[in-house]
Amino acid sequence: MLTLIRQELYKQLHGKFYIGWGIFILALSLLYGYTAKNNTLDPYSTLFGNGITFTTLALVVFASSILTVDFSQNTVKYLFARQFSRGKILISKLVTIVVMYIYLICVSFVSTEISALVFSVKGNWHFNDAFLLIGATSLYLFLLLSMVLLISNIFKNSAVATAVGIIFVLVLRTINALISQFTENHSWIKFNPLNFLNVNNQIYYGSIIKETTKLSLIQIEVGSIVWGVIFLLITYVVYNRRNV
Repeated sequence: MLTLIRQELYKQLHGKFYIGWGIFILALSLLYGYTAKNNTLDPYSTLFGNGITFTTLALVVFASSILTVDFSQNTVKYLFARQFSRGKILISKLVTIVVMYIYLICVSFVSTEISALVFSVKGNWHFNDAFLLIGATSLYLFLLLSMVLLISNIFKNSAVATAVGIIFVLVLRTINALISQFTENHSWIKFNPLNFLNVNNQIYYGSIIKETTKLSLIQIEVGSIVWGVIFLLITYVVYNRRNV
């Protein structure tokens, strides 16, 4: 298992994903820092929130291709030839996603501080809000990325899988908005997995979002974890049956 994890991290270090997205988040933080110094009441939260938003986008792109890239580059034969189980391969990729998420969170913190220093942004860190945002985003990403992994697992071309993953996330917003219109008269609809994608907003904004989801905070937190696990199990079944 440790060998697989080291191999995955080695591939990411040479793939430059961490450099490209790190620079991208820093550049956008500097851009927002320039505008936030005069136009925002809470510039630190705004800067960090923007960093988290682009971290989410980066993880969607990353997760969309992480299973498919071995098939598109034909390196999957090497993994199977060494008799690694597909379950262990999948777990190593999930661990890599978590490592990249932690890395991008750190980049968001550093980028916010750099931007604030460069543009002399006035304000202070509200760490309670920052860690609440991280916790809410983590639950949201756990469910979202489990869906993205399942969808992208169907494809063998990493570019196509990435494009489909991004489109899937964009389409989800529209579908989720439509489904929420029916929860008022059909209470069972609130337990569909798309409704649980509101978990980050409900944790952060509270009762305002609860009126839309019709779920308590405990229900939406537990439900997002349960649905995430279900999608990961389905992903494993599909991945375990893929032809090389």
